[in-house]
Amino acid sequence: MLRYVIGLVALLTIFSSCETDFDLTGDYQERALIYGLIDPLDNGNGHLFRIQKAFLGQESAFVMALNADSSYFKYEDLFVEVIEYDEDGDETNRWSLDTVMIGNKETGDPDDGVIDFFGPSQRLYKLDENVDAEKEYEITLKKRPNSISIGGMTIANMDTVTPIADARTPLVDLSSFSWNTPNQNSSLTNPVGRKMDLFNTSGQFRDYTVRFDVANRARQYELWLRFHYREIVNGVETEKFIEWRATTFELEPGADSWQIQVPAEGVFSRIGSELTADASITRIIGLPNGAPNDPFPSDNVSHDFDFFIRMAGDELYEFININNPSNSGALQDKPVYSNVNNGLGVFSSRTEAEYRGLYLSTSAELQLVDGVYTQGLNFTDDD
Repeated sequence: MLRYVIGLVALLTIFSSCETDFDLTGDYQERALIYGLIDPLDNGNGHLFRIQKAFLGQESAFVMALNADSSYFKYEDLFVEVIEYDEDGDETNRWSLDTVMIGNKETGDPDDGVIDFFGPSQRLYKLDENVDAEKEYEITLKKRPNSISIGGMTIANMDTVTPIADARTPLVDLSSFSWNTPNQNSSLTNPVGRKMDLFNTSGQFRDYTVRFDVANRARQYELWLRFHYREIVNGVETEKFIEWRATTFELEPGADSWQIQVPAEGVFSRIGSELTADASITRIIGLPNGAPNDPFPSDNVSHDFDFFIRMAGDELYEFININNPSNSGALQDKPVYSNVNNGLGVFSSRTEAEYRGLYLSTSAELQLVDGVYTQGLNFTDDD
């Protein structure tokens, strides 16, 4: 919304250098904003969509964005549906959405030069039905129909429904995804496929290669790492973790499988930069056997790392790529991507695959205990 406001105001400012009498705002106009990312993994918890409006006004966009009334359509005027289509394009389901309020939206830093939306409460639209990754979905916004009276009954006059905006997307499908390294078939009796030998016995860092078969309709991937550890302070043990994005990448067209390197030295460096040396804190590598978050509670191997591959559909990839700061310069207009018909925003799909229960080799554990990046952090293993 705010790129729309700022971009248009900036353009009109350039034109106004040629005229001394110019109205920057003109007549009031509404334009729909739709932001929704459907994830099949959210089935059972509901799918949330942010639906608002863009507009022009007299005040600064920084100020107008903080006013919720300026950004909402009137609830009683808006009719929102999600429509499901099969692989032949035939409609299979149609659901009307209702609103929910959330109260934990971050309002941002008012001094960072970024326009922050109102919060912490926001009104969203929710779909409680389960979605199917093999189907496509469309969201439609319409003006609610007027009511008419027939035979003493008040009913909706569907002839008065006015379309506002719509968007359609296929879903990222995990049915074709599988882990190859780490080993998809590692079990309690064969944990070797889950070992991370990030520092070998010759005293060298050793990068870890992640290999996988790709998901259907996933365009962009992110690999995230989560390192588990425990802290003991005054005799009290607390489970903690550090999570970070290791890399972002796009697949080549037609790729059925892919591999990506995890720089071993970067893993130790990241852990070292996230934690502070404190003589009063003892840190233990990994989760204890049988901990609630341990996926292999009986194999007597420490649970040190989890991997997550987060995936985005085509529309979300385009939205992120075009809005990347590197794609615009000081003398260039910022491009705007939207797959919303008669509106702005992005309606797409995302999901993730997880691999939990990796563990460090003995030499990698020793490097974490007394290595160049992590010495002084009081790490110990759980042996």
